[in-house]
Amino acid sequence: MSLTVALPSTLTAEASTLREKTVKMGFIARVLAVFKVDQVVLYCDDVSYIEDQRLMKKLLDYAVCPQYLRKKFFPLDPHLKYVGLMPPLRTPNHPLEKSIRDLPNLSYREGLVVKRLDEEKYLVDVGLDKPIAVKGGKLREGMRVIVEIRKDEEEVKAKLVARRDVPFYFGFRVQSTRGGLREVVERYGKEALVIATSKYGKSIVEIVEELQQELSTRSNILLLFGSPLRGLYDIAKREGCDLDSIVDHVVNFIPGQGTETVRTEEALCAVLAVINVLLRLKPLTK
Repeated sequence: MSLTVALPSTLTAEASTLREKTVKMGFIARVLAVFKVDQVVLYCDDVSYIEDQRLMKKLLDYAVCPQYLRKKFFPLDPHLKYVGLMPPLRTPNHPLEKSIRDLPNLSYREGLVVKRLDEEKYLVDVGLDKPIAVKGGKLREGMRVIVEIRKDEEEVKAKLVARRDVPFYFGFRVQSTRGGLREVVERYGKEALVIATSKYGKSIVEIVEELQQELSTRSNILLLFGSPLRGLYDIAKREGCDLDSIVDHVVNFIPGQGTETVRTEEALCAVLAVINVLLRLKPLTK
């Protein structure tokens, strides 16, 4: 199962300072990680917020990067002034061991290629007391890779693996596009169950059985969210398209809400919680 979340460039529009934007994105990063989102796509719903979109990507990339690699991938940057306020994700790709001795018999770590030893072997910094020698194909210094490390008594063996081969959740990837809502659906929703979130959609109570059934038969899910400035129906209208015609479902995941509006980060948490439950319920039989 692959879970993708699409968020708009105006997501932080109501946060007036860099500090507020950073704190907001830190909370969003935590929600994405808690519910094991595989990919977050930042789409452009307003070209005047391109800089905000870039900031959002930088902050999410920083949050998901293992702590031991951050100084290598993120040089001093005024946009990262308040990243110390972002809560740690504590996902499995953020391990705490600092020495080879402390590693379990099998572990997976993200690393940075630091040196080429010969035609097939490279040194990779994986945040331990010394770099790990890894056999690989055409790597280059500065490349970010994932390494499987096996300990057999005193011997340590390491090899490169793809993210899909890691047997547990390994954080989310961040994509950004200059395109709008329609482009996101066309690009990321081709083989996915596409669900738009809106208080004007059908109540989750009304379609919960139908949605659960569909979720049990699909391998990809794309969840679309609006912004503090405008909901998905308005965003779609500005692009000249009909929201109902480009998605599979428009769902109100918080029926009977007690506030006039629900902030995007609040909706994100509520929607992912419901989806999490539906994915874990046994498929209905008729």
